[in-house]
Amino acid sequence: MKQTSGLDADHGLRCKTLNVAFTNGGQNPAQGLRLVMPTGTTDVQAAGCDDLGVNQSILISAPSVAVIPACAQLATIGDNDPKGWVVELKRCVLGQASRESFVAVPKWSRFWDPFLREVADTLSALHVVKLIDAACADAFADVISVHIALNYGLWAGAAMPDTPLTRQMLIRIEAFVHEHITETILVGQLAVLVDMSASHFARAFKTATGSPPHRYVTLERVKFARTILREETVSLVDVAARAGFQTQQHFTDVFHRYTGVTPRAYRLANRKVGS
Repeated sequence: MKQTSGLDADHGLRCKTLNVAFTNGGQNPAQGLRLVMPTGTTDVQAAGCDDLGVNQSILISAPSVAVIPACAQLATIGDNDPKGWVVELKRCVLGQASRESFVAVPKWSRFWDPFLREVADTLSALHVVKLIDAACADAFADVISVHIALNYGLWAGAAMPDTPLTRQMLIRIEAFVHEHITETILVGQLAVLVDMSASHFARAFKTATGSPPHRYVTLERVKFARTILREETVSLVDVAARAGFQTQQHFTDVFHRYTGVTPRAYRLANRKVGS
């Protein structure tokens, strides 16, 4: 792969660092959609009008990401050195089914997507060591466009194989888990979201995802904790609390069970890579 330090200088790339995206006021005159993925402690305010002319404004903070119209205005809040990525999403790079699905991707939507968080971390790591060029950045943008189209577009309303759950239902469940990640989450609460009994939902969810609901919630807590450990310097007690674990010891035991390392070791290893 070509080594280059010129990524920040090229404002035409579809995959831009936030500081480059802000050099033109954070506004893109082109039509279409953009994905905003702040990292670290950077907070991004996106503002503009929707298709009906109604003013919209959302605040985006890691680990959340957001899909916004390309013409929306971006600004940071008290951050002179914004960290993260802005990706232009394009229909033209997709196959026919994905193009049709892309039409229905909701604008002005904010969510937490573990896959996209991993992408943001990978992009940042490549950028730090100057191993990313225009072709590489565009390849990432293409993959992200496909992911957004298939997971949040038109076909997200289709039923999953052999289960009454649809992609939209699963997205609704995922959003609830992320919004209430610090709290106790019961299977019955998730079942209510899709108008099912707890037992029926548990069976349908395992069929659709391959994992029972309680294990899914635990894995999301671990993923959330990994994001905090990589991007913030708060104490392990605070990480445990923010990820919804009752005690630090319980957090350590569960984290080690699913990742093979302790939270402290995971943080130290990622700091070493980042340095």
